[in-house]
Amino acid sequence: MRCRPAGPEDFTFLATMLGEAAIWRPDKPKPTADQVLADPRYALYLAGWPKQGDHGLVAEQDGPVGAAWFRTFTESRHGHGFVAEDVPELAIAVITSRRHEGIGRRLLLDLIEASEAQGYAALSLSVNDGNPARGLYESVGFQLVEKPHGSSLTMIRHAARSN
Repeated sequence: MRCRPAGPEDFTFLATMLGEAAIWRPDKPKPTADQVLADPRYALYLAGWPKQGDHGLVAEQDGPVGAAWFRTFTESRHGHGFVAEDVPELAIAVITSRRHEGIGRRLLLDLIEASEAQGYAALSLSVNDGNPARGLYESVGFQLVEKPHGSSLTMIRHAARSN
């Protein structure tokens, strides 16, 4: 498996992965990329992709199997895991049939490294309290910030301090 930068040509796959992230339970029907982009709750994660400051990765092995990306938002227009305008929020998903193979961890670690290389002090995300991915996020240093929407949790990971 390899991870490569996500570009404009990956827009539809990123939208598909956003649907996987939003509807993470394997027994629930996944929205199509078009349905995701038509939903204002999710469309802002990809509107105008890639904008200045956006960074994404696509994991491939005989085709794309997962993706992770981050972007910054404003106080007036932001995602579910928003913490501050200078803290990018990430989105990540792996296709259902390839979960539990370490693909998500690889994407997440590479994305964290990229955010630190770009000088960001932290990354944030939103995850459902029952989503098993929460354990992955905690294992790489994400910590609970608040419980804003029912069972949706906001988490933050601060960059490693260099000496």
